[in-house]
Amino acid sequence: MAGDDASTGTEVDAGGFEFAFDNEAFSDRVLRIEIVGSHDAPASGASRKRRREDADGDDGKDIDSSCTVMALMGTPVLRVNTIHISSAILAAQSTFFLKLFSNGMKESDQRHATVTIADSEEKAFIELLRFMYSGKLTPTTEPTLLVDILMAADKFEVVSCMKLCGQRLIDQPMTPESAVRCLDIPRSISMASAVKEVAKTFLAERYKEFLSTKFQDELMRIPLAGIQVILSRNRLGIESEGSIYDFLLRWACLQYPNSEQRHKILSSRLLPLVPRTLSMTDAVLIDHPSCIINFTIKREKCLGLFPSGVLRSQPFHCAGRGFCLLADCKMIEQVPFFAILVKMLEEDRGAASGAIDYIIGFKTRPSLKFSTKHCRATTSNIRRGVGCMIPWSKFIADDSHFIDGKVHLRVQVKITPEP
Repeated sequence: MAGDDASTGTEVDAGGFEFAFDNEAFSDRVLRIEIVGSHDAPASGASRKRRREDADGDDGKDIDSSCTVMALMGTPVLRVNTIHISSAILAAQSTFFLKLFSNGMKESDQRHATVTIADSEEKAFIELLRFMYSGKLTPTTEPTLLVDILMAADKFEVVSCMKLCGQRLIDQPMTPESAVRCLDIPRSISMASAVKEVAKTFLAERYKEFLSTKFQDELMRIPLAGIQVILSRNRLGIESEGSIYDFLLRWACLQYPNSEQRHKILSSRLLPLVPRTLSMTDAVLIDHPSCIINFTIKREKCLGLFPSGVLRSQPFHCAGRGFCLLADCKMIEQVPFFAILVKMLEEDRGAASGAIDYIIGFKTRPSLKFSTKHCRATTSNIRRGVGCMIPWSKFIADDSHFIDGKVHLRVQVKITPEP
């Protein structure tokens, strides 16, 4: 199994049997490798769990050598490769093959054994077989292939290879592709935590200026797990809140065309990672022709707007279009005003076009009910914000706008699609 040299990241002691790889003269079996489409193969974690549960319950006696890994009844086989193998060499390196070749059933004495793998795993599996003979990995193995080999080593229980791949991934420079792949490494794999930490550090450092234009195209291809790392590992200032929302909306529109799924990902996985100063108090209706959203702003946040501060809400959606609420302090001829603005964000996929009606209301004393402060009708091709202003002195001095130490706002947006 694993030798003491695994921690060096170069090689382990496997006996140096490179000469015997796929050499009939030094082999006692033929390994038949069935290649199926990646979408036809079940998840490796599930197959590994079933295999180990069977092994734990019956000491490997129920493992069938003609159907060893991920074999599915009726799954179309794309192609078949055969390799001459030494059962002793494979069994010495792999717990899986040890059980397969010593399960005590008649299949153990058969010359042929079959494994079924996905076409995306083929290259990594061949590299794993070579490793079991040589104890070495090619020094120039690219990081993404190292991840594939690590996953294959876990599936076939080659502990020494798992350690070596993990150490290589820690020691070698990451790429965006390999870092993202590393985030999906199961916790059960040796060194998984250390590898994931290196990947997270790489992503956070590479994209610490993720709002700049330098990596925008690249970032749009980063999956959810990577975006979560970038948001959570970087200090996000309130002043960049609006730009972050715009970035996340563009990313989510590309990654999740389905609006309900997109909203779920944004609201539950991403927006909680963004610093918030304006809070929505009601659920957001997605892709309805109209929506009513309640917002609250604490008194101290309002006071902090003077003389030129800006607060921005989370995005909300109506008929496929994204909007947000802005609160700021505006100076008009040296006179400050408290301003509320509803802004239309970048156009969403499948967004409806037509007339848009806006209504902005405040909850005031003594009625404690919402009263309309501003109404406006525009069209979807006018992207200028819609809002209202209150003289700053009146807004702050008149306590009627603050209830329980907060300003309560209501925004209603209704889109009437074009006929």
